[in-house]
Amino acid sequence: MNIASIRMRLILALVIIVTVTSTLFAGGVILIKQQLEAVIFGNMVHEQLEVLQQQLDSGTYSENSLFDNWMLYTDAETMALPAELSALTPGTYHSVIVDGNYYQVEVGERNGHKIYLTYDITDWENLEHQLLEMLAYGVGIVLLAAIFMGRQASKAVLAPVLSLAERVSGIQPKQRNVRIAEDYQGNEISLIATAFDRYQERLDQFVDRERSFTASASHELRTPLSVMMGAVDVLDSQEQNAVSKRALSRIKRACAEMLAFIEATLFLSREDSSTISQTTPVKVDNVIQSVLEDNISAAEEKGLRVSTELQSELSLQQPDSIVRIMVSNILKNAIEHTHQGEINITLAQGKLTISDTGSGIPEKDLPHIYDRSYTTKVGGTGLGLNLVKRICDRFNWQISVSSVEDKGTEVIIDFNQ
Repeated sequence: MNIASIRMRLILALVIIVTVTSTLFAGGVILIKQQLEAVIFGNMVHEQLEVLQQQLDSGTYSENSLFDNWMLYTDAETMALPAELSALTPGTYHSVIVDGNYYQVEVGERNGHKIYLTYDITDWENLEHQLLEMLAYGVGIVLLAAIFMGRQASKAVLAPVLSLAERVSGIQPKQRNVRIAEDYQGNEISLIATAFDRYQERLDQFVDRERSFTASASHELRTPLSVMMGAVDVLDSQEQNAVSKRALSRIKRACAEMLAFIEATLFLSREDSSTISQTTPVKVDNVIQSVLEDNISAAEEKGLRVSTELQSELSLQQPDSIVRIMVSNILKNAIEHTHQGEINITLAQGKLTISDTGSGIPEKDLPHIYDRSYTTKVGGTGLGLNLVKRICDRFNWQISVSSVEDKGTEVIIDFNQ
C-alpha cells in the first residue's frame, strides 16, 4: 500500500463520516418538521371542524367563521369536490395535492353525510421545499469542505510517514551503521524508526559476517585448489600409466570445476564485480568445447549422442569461470536426465541452446525450476538452475526453459543485451 492509497483512504473515511452525519442530521430535521406539521395542522383543523359542526347544528354558522385559506364543504357542495378529496374517508390528511396546491384536510360526518374542512398550506410546503434545497446545498458544501479538510489532514498525518519513507529510500546499499531513530524522537512513528534501526543493526552484522566469510573463502579455498592443480600439473608432466593419467585428468577437471564454482559464487555474493578480474574477452564457443570435453565421457557411458553447431563470433567480457559454470550446469542437467537419445548444443546469433530427449519436467513444476530447493535428482540440492538464473539476472541475459514430460527439455540463453 503506497502513500497515495493511504491518503485516499483517509479522505474517503472523513468524507463518508461527514456525509453520513450531515445526511442523518438533515433527515432528522425534515422528519421532525413533517411530524410537527402533521400534528399541529391536524389538531388545529380537527378542532376547528368540531367548532364549525357545532355552529351548523345551532344555526349560527356563517362563512365569516372561516379563517383565510380555509374552506368548508357540506351537503350539495361535496358533490362538486375534486376526486382527490371526494375519495377520502373520514379522518385527518396532511399535504393532499389538488391542482398543484397542498391542503390539510379533515373529513368528518354530519347527518350521515361527509363534511370536509380544508386548509391551504401551499405556502408552508413551499417553504419546506426551500428548506430541503438549502439542506441539499448544505450537504454538498459540507462534502466539499470535508474533501478539502481531508486533504489537509492527510498531509499533516502522513507528513512523518513521508519523511521516514524519504529517509529510508535515501539509504544506499553500501552504507552501513545508519541509524534514524534519533531523528524521530517524540514523533508518532518513532516506534517504526526504532524497529528499523534494530533491523539495520542485524543487517549490518549479517553483512559483516558475509564479508568476513567471502574474504576468508576467497583465500582459504582458492589457495589449496591452486596448489593441488599445480601438483597435478607436475605429476602430469611425468611419465604415467594409462590408469594414472585418467585419475590425474579427473582430479585436474574436478579442481578446475571447483575453482570456477567458488569464483562464481563469490562473485554473485557481492554487489560489485571486484571478486574476479577479466582482462580479455572470453570466446563462448571455446568454453562450450572445453566443458563438453570434460563431460563427454559421462554422455558416452550412457550411450548418448552429442551434436554441436557452434559459431565462433560470440565473445563476452564476463569472467571465463562465470560462463563455464553456467554452461556446465545446463549440460550436466541434460546428461543426468537423458537416458537415451541425443543432446544438441547450438550457438548462433548470440544465443546458446541446449536441448535433450530426456525425461522432461512436469508442467506443474516449470514455475519452480529456478527455486533453490527444486530438484528432481535424488539427493540433489537444486542449486544448478538457481545459480544459472542468478548469473543471467546479474548480467541481464535472458534464460528460457521449455519442457515436455517424457519428451525432453530445451534451455535457451540469450546473451544479447
